[in-house]
Amino acid sequence: MCGAIPIGALRHLVTHLAPVSVPDGFGGASVTFVAVDRLWAAVEESAAGAFADERRFGLAGVRVTVRAPNTLKAGDILRHGTRRLAVEATCDPDGRGRYTRAMCREEQT
Repeated sequence: MCGAIPIGALRHLVTHLAPVSVPDGFGGASVTFVAVDRLWAAVEESAAGAFADERRFGLAGVRVTVRAPNTLKAGDILRHGTRRLAVEATCDPDGRGRYTRAMCREEQT
């Protein structure tokens, strides 16, 4: 989906959660996630191959595309219904600053 995003592709409503460090009262901190905004997104399943111990295996992931500008970055969470998608990397898919693509992995809660 580089270039023009088809009409209707951004049909999934996702909640963008960002990490916030909260002092624990003992000199440390814990990380919690707070809702930053809600974004319309194109959500696509993706797969990639990887090697471990000279054996090939598949990695399942989720590719999420949203309109730019936004504050989405690696380490954030996208909540899509009951799914929790951890953002691993972001990029500008067409180099024009119109969209942000996030490569995510689904976390089991």
